Amino acid sequence: MSNNANIQQTEKKFNEAVAENEKKIHQTYDKVSATAQEELSKVKAELNEFKKRSGPQVQKAENALTSPSAIGFYQGLVVGVCVVLGYAKYKGGLTL
Repeated sequence: MSNNANIQQTEKKFNEAVAENEKKIHQTYDKVSATAQEELSKVKAELNEFKKRSGPQVQKAENALTSPSAIGFYQGLVVGVCVVLGYAKYKGGLTL
């Protein structure tokens, strides 16, 4: 009987330790989850502030890149590259 009592005591201690560890795990999970939510909120706020501050600059850059003069430059660049490659092919290859 003594052996059976020792097994029961050990099992009881084991179950108590498991329950305590589960409680600690849940507490840690809740703490980490709350911290992650706070950090996510901070990052979202920073992103919104960045978008708000950079909005005019982005719009200015978009306007510059899509202006008629910029589009004319792109067209000229493409035509120039095509002329150079066509000439190189006509002469037998591109050599440096």
